[in-house]
Amino acid sequence: MSRTSHMTFIGRSRLLERARAAVSAGQHIALIGESGIGKTALARRLDSDALYIEHVSPAKEMLSALLMECCRRGWFDPPGCRGEEGGCDASACEENERAIRLFDLKTATDEAVRALRGHNAVLILDNFERASPSVVNICGRLKDVSTLVVCTPAVKEAHRAFLFSFERIEVPRLTPSESGQLVDRLLHEYSQQIDARELTALRRHILEQAHGIPAVAHELVTRARRRGEISLREVRREADLHGHRTIDMTPAVIVAACLLLAVRFAFKGMGDADLTALMGGAGALFMIVRIFAFRMSGRRR
Repeated sequence: MSRTSHMTFIGRSRLLERARAAVSAGQHIALIGESGIGKTALARRLDSDALYIEHVSPAKEMLSALLMECCRRGWFDPPGCRGEEGGCDASACEENERAIRLFDLKTATDEAVRALRGHNAVLILDNFERASPSVVNICGRLKDVSTLVVCTPAVKEAHRAFLFSFERIEVPRLTPSESGQLVDRLLHEYSQQIDARELTALRRHILEQAHGIPAVAHELVTRARRRGEISLREVRREADLHGHRTIDMTPAVIVAACLLLAVRFAFKGMGDADLTALMGGAGALFMIVRIFAFRMSGRRR
């Protein structure tokens, strides 16, 4: 299940209404937006009975996941299925999955088309940017028997022809106001546990790190909660997990200092006073560059 499927849902009401209207009319849609923006959370609210496929590649894995979901719903009976009415039971799932994985690609595609036909199914395909040509061909058959909802950061050139007839819905970043609402909701249960000044600083820090991307704010708070403490210190520590890489300039500074000393010695020789001055300057340079690098990388202790 995607990490955003249970994410606090704010600022997407109009997009949701538009997408639901399209799906109700049988229109295939493409939800487009950067990673963590909430495409999956939006897609999973379109239809409570939608079939959700998280990984569309490789093709065999996608079809196996789809057929297993159809099996659970009683739409498909693999060879030797021991399921009861309403779909396969828990004890039979492993056996049925083994049977499904024995299908070749063509058979699995044919069975998926047959299972979906007549059910007016909504099929959510996440991470569609990874779809290979074979997956796109399979989806071309699936869209004749179901309503497709694909989630992708952008429309790749290889997918442009396939998605031409889809209604494209751009999912933007949250506005500052919406981001504030999201963070307030995430921190609401801790408002009585944290000092007011600490809470204000924590809120500001999460907003700065998230930049309007819901998943980042949600993940920062969730990971800090797992550590057992919601505080500015813990949330700052988790910021490194969201693309804020630390730039360690130590090796570069050491090499530069060594080169400086070597050049100075080669041209003028070196006495004790010169060596002391250069080592002190190299140490000061090291500390300045190190502090600057940490600030630029977003790492804060």
